[in-house]
Amino acid sequence: MQTAGNNTCGFPLNITDATGTEITLDEQPDRITTTNPSAAQTLWEIGAQDRVVGVTEFAGYLDGTDSKTNVSAGVGVSVEKVVATDPDLVLAPNASADQVADLRTQNLTVYHFPAATDIDDIAAKTERTGRLVGNCETAAEVNTEMNQTVEDVESQTAELDRLDALYPLGGGFVAADSTFINEIMKIAGTTNVAASEADGYPQLSDEVILKTDPEIMLVTDTEGAILDREPYASTTAGAEDNYVVMNTNYLNQPAPRSVIESTKTLAAAVEDLQANKTEETVNSSDTCGFPLTVTDTTGTEITVDEQPDRITTTNPSAAQTLWELGAQNRVVGVTEFAGYLNGTASKTNVSAEFGVSVEKVVATNPDLVLAPNASAGQVADLRAQNLTVYHFPAATDVDDIAAKTERTGRLVGNCETAAEVNTEMNQTVENVENQTAELDRSDALYPLGGGYVAADNTFINEIMQIGGTANVAASEADGYPQLSDEVILQTNPELIVVTDSEASILERQPYASTNAGENSNYVVLNNNYLNQPAPRSVIESTKTLANGVEELQSEDAKDDRSRTDESSSSSSDDDDRSEEDEQDEVVDANETAVDTNETAVDTNETAVDTNETAVDTNETAVDTNETAVDTNETAVDENETVVKGNQTATDTSSKESTTSAEPNGTSNQEGNETETSNDVVNQETEQDGGPSNTTDGGTESEVPGFGIVVTVLVILGFAYLSPRE
Repeated sequence: MQTAGNNTCGFPLNITDATGTEITLDEQPDRITTTNPSAAQTLWEIGAQDRVVGVTEFAGYLDGTDSKTNVSAGVGVSVEKVVATDPDLVLAPNASADQVADLRTQNLTVYHFPAATDIDDIAAKTERTGRLVGNCETAAEVNTEMNQTVEDVESQTAELDRLDALYPLGGGFVAADSTFINEIMKIAGTTNVAASEADGYPQLSDEVILKTDPEIMLVTDTEGAILDREPYASTTAGAEDNYVVMNTNYLNQPAPRSVIESTKTLAAAVEDLQANKTEETVNSSDTCGFPLTVTDTTGTEITVDEQPDRITTTNPSAAQTLWELGAQNRVVGVTEFAGYLNGTASKTNVSAEFGVSVEKVVATNPDLVLAPNASAGQVADLRAQNLTVYHFPAATDVDDIAAKTERTGRLVGNCETAAEVNTEMNQTVENVENQTAELDRSDALYPLGGGYVAADNTFINEIMQIGGTANVAASEADGYPQLSDEVILQTNPELIVVTDSEASILERQPYASTNAGENSNYVVLNNNYLNQPAPRSVIESTKTLANGVEELQSEDAKDDRSRTDESSSSSSDDDDRSEEDEQDEVVDANETAVDTNETAVDTNETAVDTNETAVDTNETAVDTNETAVDTNETAVDENETVVKGNQTATDTSSKESTTSAEPNGTSNQEGNETETSNDVVNQETEQDGGPSNTTDGGTESEVPGFGIVVTVLVILGFAYLSPRE
C-alpha cells in the first residue's frame, strides 16, 4: 500500500489531510468533485479534467465545465449536489473547511487541503493533488513551469524600483500579509502596503488607506472603477490613474496557473509604468516583423499576424504619430480632433459626443485599433466587438512619447521611420534646451479656462520646462487641477501660454492682475500640437515657446538698454554742467586767491608791526618783573609782622588766665578745672584763629607774586617765538 511518504505514484494510497484524518484510496479515482475553483484549476493543469464530475460556479472559466455538475449553493456547496455526483474523491481546499464534516457524514472520501499562502504551499498542494488522482509526473512538470516563471519574473523586476501597491476588494477590505495575493505582489516587483497593517483580508479605514498611499492599484475590472471612489481616488495611484488589470480567476485562486499568469501580468505592468514601455516579444526576436505578439498597458496580450492594412485611431495623438511615420495611407478611421492632418477628409470620423462611437469604429473594419490613454474607458467595449485593440499608457514626458512612437512603429511595421522621428524629436529637444540654457526661466502658466491649468506630471508641463519656462502650477498639483483665483494670483506668472492669437484670457481676472496680464506677456502655441502628446507636438511646441521666451527677454533687455542710454545721456549733460560750474568756481577761486594773497601781504605787514610792539611789551614786562620782585620782598616783611603780632596776643591771653585762677583757691578746684578746660578750648580756638589768619595773609601775599611770575614767563616765551614764526 502506498503512503504519502512513498515517492512512487500508485494505489492503494493511504494519506492524512489537514484535519488529521487518514483517508484511503484503493484505486485511481475516476469521479472527482471539487468544492473550490483552485482545486479544479489544478486538476485541469495536470490533465485530470476528464475525470472531474462536479465543480463550483467560479470554475466556469475553465474549458469544458459546462458538461460538469455545478455543486454550488448560496454559500459554499450543496452537500446534496455533491452526493449526487457520486464521487470517488472530493477535493476540498481550505475555503471549504466548514463543510468537510458534513460531506464525510455522507460517507464520501474527502481530502481537505491546508491554506496555501505562498509558492511552496501551492507546489505542495499541486504535488499532493497529483498523488491523489494518479498524475504525479504531470504535477511535477506543472510545478517546474511555475517555479521557472517565478524565477524569471523575479529576474525581470530585480532592477526595478518596487512600487507601493494595494489590492482593494471593496468596502475597505484588502489583501494583506500571509496571503497568496501578497506573495504574487512581492514576486512581481511591488510592495503590498497593506502587508504592514495586518494579516489575511482585513478591513482598513479610509485614513489608513490614505496613509499607505499606494502608487499602483491591482484591479480586476478593465475600467479600474474603484479608483474613481474615495479614498482610492486621493491616493497617488488614483491621482495618476495607475492601475493594473488582473484576471480575477487567477488572482483569487491559489493554484499554479494563477501564479504563472498573475506574476507575469503584474510584472509587465510594473515594468511598463517605470520604463514607459510594455513587455514585447516578437517570435523571440527584436526584429520588426510579423506575426507580432505584444502586451499592452492593460496587461492584455494581443497578436498581430501580419502588417495591418486598416488602422483606426481613437485619439488624435495616435493619428499624428501615424502621419509622422508615413502610415497615413493605411488609416481608415480618425476622430474629429485629427482633422488638422492632411488627408483626414477621406477618413471615417469615428467620434461620438463623448469619446468614440463603437459602432463607427466597427464599421471601419480595422485590422488594428490604436487607443491612447485618453480612450481607456472604451477599450473593453471595443474588444467586446472582437477588435484587436492596443491600449497605450499615459505619456507625460519625452521618454514616454519616444516609447509610444517606437511602439506604434512596431505595431504597424514602420520601425525604421519611427526611429528617425524619435531622433529628430530628441535632437530638437537638445537644441531647444541649449537655446534657453542661458536665459532666465520665466514663471509661466497654461490656463485651460474656468481655473483649470496644466500642472505637474503632464505632457504640457514637459513642453514648458524644455521651452525655457518654470510652470508655476507644477508646485500646486499634478495633472489638470482647478486653481482658485487667489492661488493663481499668488503664483503670479510672468508669461501666459495661450492657443488663441488674441490672448483674450489675459483681459479676464484673475489673469489680468498677474505680472503677465499687466505686461501683456504671452506666447501663442498651436492647439493641435500643444494638447497632443506626439513627436511633432514636441518639436513644434518647444521651438515656438523657446523663441517666444527668447524674444520677450530680448525686448526686456532692449528696454533696459534704452533706459540705460537715457540715464547715460542725462548723466552726460549733468557732467557737462558740472564741468562748467567747476570752471566758474575755479575762476572765482583764483580771483579769491589773488585777494587772499593781497590780504596776506597786508597781514604780514601787520605782523611785522605786531612783532615790534611785542618787543616793546617785552621790555615793559622786564620792568614790571623787577617791580614784582620788590613787591614780594615787601610782602615777606608784612608776613613777619603778622606772626609777631600773633605771638604777642598769645602771651597776653596766658597772663590773663593765670591771674583769674589764683583767687579761687582749693575749694573751687572742680570749677577751676572746668574753667581751665574752657580756657584751654578758648585758647586753642584763638590759636587756631591766629594761624588761620596767618595762612590767609600768606595766601593773599602768594597770589600776586605767582601771577607776576607766570605773566613774565608768558611774555618772554612769546617774545622768543615771534621772531621764529
